[in-house]
Amino acid sequence: MKKFVITILILSSYFLLPTSTHAQSVDLLWQGSSYVPPFYQGRTLWSNQSKVVLLAIPHGLGLAANLNYKWTKNGTVLGNTNGVGKNSLSFLDSILSKPQSIKVDIISSQDEVLASASVVIVPVSPSLLVYEKNPLYGYLFHKEVGGAYALSEKEITLTAFPFFFSVRNRADNTVGYAWRTNVGGMESGNAVTYRAPENVSGSSQVSASASNKDEIAQQAQKSFLVQFGNQ
Repeated sequence: MKKFVITILILSSYFLLPTSTHAQSVDLLWQGSSYVPPFYQGRTLWSNQSKVVLLAIPHGLGLAANLNYKWTKNGTVLGNTNGVGKNSLSFLDSILSKPQSIKVDIISSQDEVLASASVVIVPVSPSLLVYEKNPLYGYLFHKEVGGAYALSEKEITLTAFPFFFSVRNRADNTVGYAWRTNVGGMESGNAVTYRAPENVSGSSQVSASASNKDEIAQQAQKSFLVQFGNQ
């Protein structure tokens, strides 16, 4: 008899435990529509004169496509982008870049705010990174060309990657490249090959630049030393 009573108490205790519920909330995610090289880790940033895309992800409110969204940009309600199922927002940055404050509200059928989220997005300047293209291993993404780069072989091929430019890839014809050295001359294209002089040790100053022909605010440059011989 005692065993029966104990069993009943255990079962009663189990069914009285509170059930878990999903809180009503919304996450606001964003990403810039700009170029980054292969194996890039992280979010694509929003840069000058580029496009940014925001996505509202609701939790505990039902299907995202059935909810009513209200978007606000810098305190102004964006009437043409609001409505049922409109859980994304995109816009272009102007030449006069400045931070943008974005807010999204999920509205009920009684015009009550069920959940909201906001974010301030700051546009960044595009940048130019240079990597060695090794004939055996390909692009050496683990070792960016910094202030000085030692030439281990008789020649080296350097490649430029324009981060956060409004292009599909670095070979896009809207991006112009220029490579200059302190001994004169200029090379174009996203890659250049330099050869070390015979039986000479020293270094050469290299300057690389990239610019978007369609977006004048998208330009970047980088300078470094290429060291050769027995330093």
